Amino acid sequence: MGFETNNVPQQKKEDDIDIKTLIIKVLSYWYLYLIFIGAALVFGFFYNRYTKPVYEVSASIYIKEQKLNIDPTAMISGMNYRSMGNVSNEIGILQSYMLRDRAVKQLDFDVSYFNCGRFICSELYKDSPFTVEIDYDTIQLVNLVYHIKLINHSEYQLTAEGEFLPYYNFKTDKYVGKENSLIEIDENYQLGEWINNGYNRFRIILNNNYKYNTFDNADLSFQINDRLSLIRSLSSISISPISKDASVLRLVMQGNNANKCADFLNQLMVEFIKRDLELKNRVSENTILFIDEQLGGIQDSLNKAEVDLQNFQKGNDFMNLDTQSNELFIYLKNLEKQRSEAELNAKYYQNLKSYIQDNIENLNKLIAPSVMGIQDPLLNRLVAELINLSGQKSTQLLTSTEKNPYVLTLEDQIAQTKKALLENINNMITNTNLTIKEINSTIVGLEEQVKELPVTQRLLLGYERKFTLNDNLYNFLMEKRSEAQIIKASNTPDNEIIDMAKVSLARKVAPRTVINYLIALFAGVFIPTAYILLRNFFNMKILERKDIEHITDFPIIGQISLNTNKNSILVTDFPKSPAAEAFRAIRTNLEYILQGKDKYTLLVTGDMQGVGKTYISINLASVYALYGKKTVLIGFDLRKPRLYQEFGLKNNLGVSSYLSNKAGLDEIIQPSGKSVSLDIITAGPIPPNPAELIASQRCLDLFNELKERYDYIIIDTAPLALVTDAFLLMKHADATIFTVRQGVTNKRMFESIIQNLKEHDLKINIVINGIRFQGNYGYRYSYGYGNYGYGYYNEDNQWSDYYSDDNKNKRPGHFSFRHRNSKKS
Repeated sequence: MGFETNNVPQQKKEDDIDIKTLIIKVLSYWYLYLIFIGAALVFGFFYNRYTKPVYEVSASIYIKEQKLNIDPTAMISGMNYRSMGNVSNEIGILQSYMLRDRAVKQLDFDVSYFNCGRFICSELYKDSPFTVEIDYDTIQLVNLVYHIKLINHSEYQLTAEGEFLPYYNFKTDKYVGKENSLIEIDENYQLGEWINNGYNRFRIILNNNYKYNTFDNADLSFQINDRLSLIRSLSSISISPISKDASVLRLVMQGNNANKCADFLNQLMVEFIKRDLELKNRVSENTILFIDEQLGGIQDSLNKAEVDLQNFQKGNDFMNLDTQSNELFIYLKNLEKQRSEAELNAKYYQNLKSYIQDNIENLNKLIAPSVMGIQDPLLNRLVAELINLSGQKSTQLLTSTEKNPYVLTLEDQIAQTKKALLENINNMITNTNLTIKEINSTIVGLEEQVKELPVTQRLLLGYERKFTLNDNLYNFLMEKRSEAQIIKASNTPDNEIIDMAKVSLARKVAPRTVINYLIALFAGVFIPTAYILLRNFFNMKILERKDIEHITDFPIIGQISLNTNKNSILVTDFPKSPAAEAFRAIRTNLEYILQGKDKYTLLVTGDMQGVGKTYISINLASVYALYGKKTVLIGFDLRKPRLYQEFGLKNNLGVSSYLSNKAGLDEIIQPSGKSVSLDIITAGPIPPNPAELIASQRCLDLFNELKERYDYIIIDTAPLALVTDAFLLMKHADATIFTVRQGVTNKRMFESIIQNLKEHDLKINIVINGIRFQGNYGYRYSYGYGNYGYGYYNEDNQWSDYYSDDNKNKRPGHFSFRHRNSKKS
């Protein structure tokens, strides 16, 4: 058999990830997968079982696209100031606090009812067997959980505990203080009895949901909610168009109770439609209100003028006005009608001016000029523009702050439009006053002519003028009022509900049972896999052949399985064992390396104590001895001698005795007792200066004499990582065997030793010891070619101190390693 040196192509090939080896490593931890997958699935079951379900309900609403229009009829019908496609503003309104507040006030959300199980509490929305009636005139303590136990059909027990809870005024929707003391309530009450416990005032009555013995043992509870918290908790509504260019919005809401979510979503859309219609009707209502204010005085004047005319006609003979008088009457009547209309317009202008100055934030209540028959294009345009800008600002503030650049721009435009409108109104007032003054001047001149008429005709003309004037003005206002009422009655919302939220179509979104089980299964696989890979990645021990090949190209001449037998001399005691065969393979590889040499000296070392260098030295010497070759095994570990213990020999004389001239060679050689061809030289008493003895001339004389007597000399020496003894002895050896132990040898320590050897131009042959065929990683065995895997095992390892007589006195910076299964060094 030969050995294989690592060439470059082979190195590159083995640098690649070995998928098969990786799979073997992972599968060797099958028990971890079994534990974690089982635990994860159990966790997934309990999570699905005891997590509050979350439902999703949806609805849709159509936002009609409207173009800005300043047509008088359109303005009367609602002042349409929304621009086409302004869907984002409508989304902002639907998500606004104002609209949620309106919806909450229309729903019975002020009290929440619960049924608590072992792990979770479910809300009994519309399913509670009892109803709590609140006294809204009393300030209530909110968010206090009351537990109720029904004792019988007429009595119940009420318990509660809490502290630092707020008081709430339902009339003003404001907090009015906080209860800082500890609240403890445990009392029995009668059903239907009003309770005033100092914190709340309410009464509890049974409803149609109550069934005999159904809720008797249930853990029922309720709490009074403040609307401010309710509105905040109902803000998680997702609103988006059904497509990029669509104006149909889809409203989605999630919650633990599908019925409650559906009711709130439907009420929210109803309030949205109602608000839209209210805005359109508000203009007509304000117009009717203004006209009614004017009609009050005119109607009284009309009634008086009618009575006066009738009384005059009854007391005097009827006589027709002549042609001249009739023409004068018609002319005066027309002038007075013009004056009345001008005065009405002046009142409207003054009303419009005052409203703009005092109610700039609520301009949607403005009365359109066209309603009063004023067809001034500039005035109509400015009013429409001001209302449009005000509406845009109000809508924008639903989704942004007053410091938003767009809001600031709108405020600037509103200020400029307001300024232009006020200037226009002032001009209109001035012009109207001038018109009234001119009409009054004309009427004064005509009245002088009337004075020339006969008294009877003059009086009749006066009565008829007053009656006709008030009658025309009254009819004009009544006509405008009727128009406003017709428009109000014909108003329809700009938006339309397409689909109401339905509980039957609610979708359960959490917990997602199948997905949770898949996640649990994935976690059960991922966690142990990550643990295995990370443990392998951060491991600093040599576990596989490639770990050695990444560090050095020195040849690997042997691989020895883990010895679980207490007997260290396997080659002699168990010559047919796989381990004995492995040592024979090492001997064969050494003969291939040392071609042409019939006799040679081998030095066996390692990086630390516990890697099995003594174990390899003993069995390698035994292999040579079994071939009938004279072999001597020398214990050159002068600091921690243990060779004598393995053979049961004495250690009073040994290598240290010879090197210190206290004994001759024949005195230190002892038969092994295992083979007639194998002799043992133990280390002897521990000297104070082992390195100096090894470097002495006496050591050279020892090897020269031994080479004369023996065919093979096997040297068991101290570890390279701790002392220099092995380096000093390498010059006497024909080949050096470096022992690497799977799961024990440190990669960095090994790399440092290899670098040091290369710097001194020293070569070694590597033997891998302690390989496990079964273990967490498994093992694939091969001589010469192929890949090698080594099973990893945990051990209590320590660095040994070679500078003291025992392990009690440790030198700082050194560690001790100990084999768990065998005590060979």
